[in-house]
Amino acid sequence: MKIILLCMGLLSGLGVSAQTTRKIVDNEDLNIREKYYVLKTDKQTKQGKYQAFSLFGDRLICEGYYKNNLKDSLWTFYSLREKPIETGLYKDGEKTGIWKGLNADGTVNVEYDFTNNNLMYFQPNKADTGKFKVISGADTTKRYVDRPPIYLDGVERFWAVMITGMRYPASARTNGVQGKVIVAFTINERGGTSDYYIKHSIGADCDQEALKAVKRAGGYWLPAILNGKQVAVEYQVPISFTMGN
Repeated sequence: MKIILLCMGLLSGLGVSAQTTRKIVDNEDLNIREKYYVLKTDKQTKQGKYQAFSLFGDRLICEGYYKNNLKDSLWTFYSLREKPIETGLYKDGEKTGIWKGLNADGTVNVEYDFTNNNLMYFQPNKADTGKFKVISGADTTKRYVDRPPIYLDGVERFWAVMITGMRYPASARTNGVQGKVIVAFTINERGGTSDYYIKHSIGADCDQEALKAVKRAGGYWLPAILNGKQVAVEYQVPISFTMGN
């Protein structure tokens, strides 16, 4: 990570005025450019408006506010076409109240009340309506579940986070390697994720690039439900590597 610009700035909102300094920071690990304010008296403390852009193309990824170095107030996350795909409030660095995950057309995909831990609405996508590998100790069975695991940030945000940080490996380009990598991982009974692995490989460094992308998505998951109980399942994510003409 390197700081490429440091300049003085004024900021309105959240009670912040001339007590802040603006920073623009390139985060090459995540392929993003961050623009935010810090206190003049403590350059490590974010205070006020925050924006993140793609490092290449200057596409807006998200915007919101910080208060005493913690996320605060309204935050909005954007798709690859800069359309809102997730929005909600933070307080003291934690999500609070009702958050909405949106589809590309603006319709709601998932709505969750973080204050009361209540799922208010969910529309599964087609990929999540098939059978899942249900895990119980050392035993696994393929079953239809009553409710699939739910990514509470919304399916569009899941893909946006992965794609923003991805690069087509140079070795794959040189050797003309294309195809689909499938990354699988476990979502346990509490919504935690673990045991990431490559279920289908195409090699040439594409596997590791796909694996890093899926792990980077992070986020909040609700576990799958079967027969009224929360269960652990294996979840699969296909990622295609295709070179243009």
